[in-house]
Amino acid sequence: MIKQLKVSALLAALMVSSSAFAAYPGYLNDPASESIVRNNYNECWRTSSFDKAKDGVVQCGDREAVKAVAAPVMVLVQEKISLSADVFFNFAKATLKPEAKEELGPLVEKLKANGDKLRSVELAGYTDFYGSDKYNLKLSQERADAVKTFLVDNGVAAEKVTAVGKGKADDGLTQECKAKKLKTQKEMKECVAGDRRVDITINAVKEQMVEQK
Repeated sequence: MIKQLKVSALLAALMVSSSAFAAYPGYLNDPASESIVRNNYNECWRTSSFDKAKDGVVQCGDREAVKAVAAPVMVLVQEKISLSADVFFNFAKATLKPEAKEELGPLVEKLKANGDKLRSVELAGYTDFYGSDKYNLKLSQERADAVKTFLVDNGVAAEKVTAVGKGKADDGLTQECKAKKLKTQKEMKECVAGDRRVDITINAVKEQMVEQK
């Protein structure tokens, strides 16, 4: 009898000791996996010392999961717009057409509406493959400058606008159009019209709600 009492006391001491160092106090722990033991109904086994307020865990349904809190964060947003040179300029010219100015009006208002959130406006002029490299670089620069001048003259901060001419550096339609074996130069020029353009890259910061854990 005395021996049995000693064994029982030893087992009780071991349970208390294991509970004190358990990964999940208040639950029956599996020492091998350091996980909570579950019954045949997938319910967590709780010990007699279980205190829901102190020991409860989310995985057993004894505590609510911490909800993520959304906080405003400023992120950089980039937008790209491509302006057709054929729509904005006459052939081999760098002066904006009257209708081009009407098209640029909404863009100006959009840029000004960004206020201090506007970081930069990058203008890049391109041409097709016709003409010399020197000629195309000059023409593409003049066209990019013409768009910049219009934006600045209408209220966009000059220090935020850059313009660069890249000539025929991105005449991606050339090979595609040549492969079509078009019969006339007019057809070819129409085919590569997409290479004649001014690309606008707008960089601005925008407030977004991001979950904070």
